[in-house]
Amino acid sequence: MAEIIDVSVLIVGGGSCGLSLSCFLSNLNVEHILVEAHEGTSILPKAHVINQRTMEIFRQHGIADAIVEQGTPPRQMSQIIWQTSLGGNGSLDRKILGTHDTWGCKFGTERYTTYQQDGCINDMYRRDAPLMPSNLPLLRSEPILRAIAEKRNPGKIFYSHKVTDFKDEGKHVIVHVENKDGKKSTYRSRYLVGADGGKTIGPKLGIEMEGPKQLRNVVSTHFKADLSQYWDDRTCIAHFANPEGGALFRSGSMLPLGPTWGRHSEEWQMHFSQGVNDPPLAREDAASRIRALLKLPDLDVELLTISNWVQERVLASRYQQGRIFIGGDAAHRHPPTTGLGLNTAVQDAHNLAWKLSYVLTGKASTKLVNTYELERRPIGKRNCDWAFFTWKRHAIIGAAIGLQPDQIEANKMHFTSMFDESSEIGQATRASLQHVIDGQVVEFGSHDMDLGFIYPEGAFVPDGTDSPSSDPTRQKYTPTTRPGHRLPHAWLERNGISYSTTDLVGPEGDFALITDRQGTSWIEAARKVAKAKGVGLRVIQITEPYRGVEKDEYLDPDAHWAEVKGIGNGGAILVRPDNIIAWRSIQRTENGPHETLSNVFDTILGLHPMANGDH
Repeated sequence: MAEIIDVSVLIVGGGSCGLSLSCFLSNLNVEHILVEAHEGTSILPKAHVINQRTMEIFRQHGIADAIVEQGTPPRQMSQIIWQTSLGGNGSLDRKILGTHDTWGCKFGTERYTTYQQDGCINDMYRRDAPLMPSNLPLLRSEPILRAIAEKRNPGKIFYSHKVTDFKDEGKHVIVHVENKDGKKSTYRSRYLVGADGGKTIGPKLGIEMEGPKQLRNVVSTHFKADLSQYWDDRTCIAHFANPEGGALFRSGSMLPLGPTWGRHSEEWQMHFSQGVNDPPLAREDAASRIRALLKLPDLDVELLTISNWVQERVLASRYQQGRIFIGGDAAHRHPPTTGLGLNTAVQDAHNLAWKLSYVLTGKASTKLVNTYELERRPIGKRNCDWAFFTWKRHAIIGAAIGLQPDQIEANKMHFTSMFDESSEIGQATRASLQHVIDGQVVEFGSHDMDLGFIYPEGAFVPDGTDSPSSDPTRQKYTPTTRPGHRLPHAWLERNGISYSTTDLVGPEGDFALITDRQGTSWIEAARKVAKAKGVGLRVIQITEPYRGVEKDEYLDPDAHWAEVKGIGNGGAILVRPDNIIAWRSIQRTENGPHETLSNVFDTILGLHPMANGDH
């Protein structure tokens, strides 16, 4: 009989979700392996936007610096542009149809900037998270994640290894793996995580992908070219529309891929949309189509890859079956608008990692890992729906641009009128088009989508309060410490060093209790409860300016924490290892804090008597 290798967690899939999960599990000291069928990381330059929530997760786990080092500087990802072409000398060439600022990047990343409640969205981005968004395509971000995963878990990250079969046997999952040379291995894993894009694990479990499929065919080309004379250095994405190309969705969109950013980018990606019944774009036709759309007939184009894929908006019917979980593209796939795909995948992994750690070490019952689906599937649905909504809005922009398929002369007449500076109709057309483009703030300025997510139920103790009212366009994020929400960011200081509140829990799976000098009863009780339950706990006391700082205290230098903490003097907030609020008490107490916190931890970790059978 072949040897069976025991492992705590087996991850299937070496993309962003699987590699991130590996990095997180290593920090949590969870034994695991990762198997990936392909021989290396993605060669496709997709999934380039890394939002602020993901960046703070990467900061927590020691990944962010490498992303920032290779990613796009904020200024060079600060606008989206709609234009007729990059080249050409005709009267309608190189015209700007409209622009939109992006992700708070317009004015850079200076930390100290005056914040206006009804003012600049860029200031809100800087104020609400420790890091700005980044822009780094998958072909550059995945090698970073792979290098870190392999360094932290040497000899346990296996490429060119595919899962041929698996079976959940109740107390473990038997997984059969085969490498490219045909060598077979059998693993007995406590838990199996399918982060394989929905290729293997989900289909065998019978998990349905619910929602509309076959929305549109897309051709993505990855090529080298020198566009330094033509590209606006601030532009992250350019959408092209000209009379010859016809309707907007039939034209194309382009973005720089680095490794040098802005107009000096060496590599580029161009997306062409096609109808679901159109034939795939042939490789030999791709370069000529790029030149034609850009109106650069002599452009030297070196085509690197071309891929045909189908846009869909689908959500897994379930995220868990027994000891098997799915995450990332295996659980949710949607149009790339709003840049939620990679981010949702990494955040799935972040949610699951600490829960697996606690159950595997006996600190929690299996009820804790069962909250993964309770918490993450509603977020997956929310993000699928928002991406689908913002994708459909591009058709509204296309209608406002007003091009018609196969009507070149009519299109030229329309554009001539649009760009006639002396024409009232032209001025009105351009103004109304920009108004429609401004509405795409739901894609390029949906700050609340990144930071304001809410877990409706799960591993936390509700306090009966209502969530902050939300902005329908998702521009304005309202910080809150209500349980089930993300811990708000505020800059703190200690011994002359700045810390974000989101740094306080650390990467090792600790909880954090945040209070002030009046919260000593909570501190004493929390330490005793955590010790009794074997749970790591960091105690954080935050003091106001001008009060002095005692040992182990953090200073709230600009009173930002005082604005967002949502508790009174002597109140307390318990933060989970994934920086989600687990519980809070608005005020101090001297009456039974030990019993209160013991019940809180039992609820979160599934340790009430009814859960003993699941331990």
